[in-house]
Amino acid sequence: MTGVLKYPQELQEGQSDYILFTNHEYRTNKSYPGQSFSSRGASGPGSGASIILYMPTTTPAVSQNNDWGDKSFAGPLGEAFAGGLTTATSGIDTADFSSFEAGVASGKKAAKTSMDYIKKQFQNAGPIARQAGTSIVANMAGMTANQLTALQRGEVYNPNVELLYNGPRLRGFNFQFQFVPKSEQEAQIVNKIILEFKKWSAPKIIQDTGMYKVPNVWEVKYMTNGTQNPHMNEFKRAACMNVAVQNNQGMNMHMSFADGMPVITTLALTFMEVDVITRDDHEAANNMVGF
Repeated sequence: MTGVLKYPQELQEGQSDYILFTNHEYRTNKSYPGQSFSSRGASGPGSGASIILYMPTTTPAVSQNNDWGDKSFAGPLGEAFAGGLTTATSGIDTADFSSFEAGVASGKKAAKTSMDYIKKQFQNAGPIARQAGTSIVANMAGMTANQLTALQRGEVYNPNVELLYNGPRLRGFNFQFQFVPKSEQEAQIVNKIILEFKKWSAPKIIQDTGMYKVPNVWEVKYMTNGTQNPHMNEFKRAACMNVAVQNNQGMNMHMSFADGMPVITTLALTFMEVDVITRDDHEAANNMVGF
């Protein structure tokens, strides 16, 4: 890191709440050949300047995103398929996967177990067979089984809906800062801050290779009185997806200082964390509210 850029200039770190931005070389979340990784926190060595900005009136809403989805196993036929699939999965959990060949054999065995289970349900349950037959007739007419039974007798199959978990999602968050420099020196700092965010969030050309170096990622911290704020959430390292700058936002006409510096400059930053948030992260957080 090389120095500190701060706005407003009169902000006293030891007496105020503020946000600290530092950027670091990108690292993957897991180890791959030829690429080092970072399991948590900032990744890679730091670059450029640390940036200290005032605490906005309202901080971004940061939600814990999880992907849940509904799955229907309609009627007795759906229940039979669900039972067959879970039976096969139970077999896979205890199967031999010591080699590729053993894995293929175990997969075939699990598939056969699933089909045998479903066939047995067909043999022992008339409702399953009737639903299967209804589905075939409905498909011939370009309808669903439920549409056909609703048309015939005003009934539909029980959807047997289950809410199933697919996995966690990456979090995104946004900041917006408004700069109104009170001096030529502060105007220069505002420009340097904007340039830092643009520069380190952009890829770099690697000469004579036809390749780009991946943009740096950012560590964002809520600070209070010079230390991390224990009452506000943490962030994992995050990619800056967008840097937007607007001059004299909300004004009726363009206004600038004598040297051409706009009177008001608005900086909007869009981030997305590069790793998902887990229960372990919340438990290991350096604050009282987690991530």
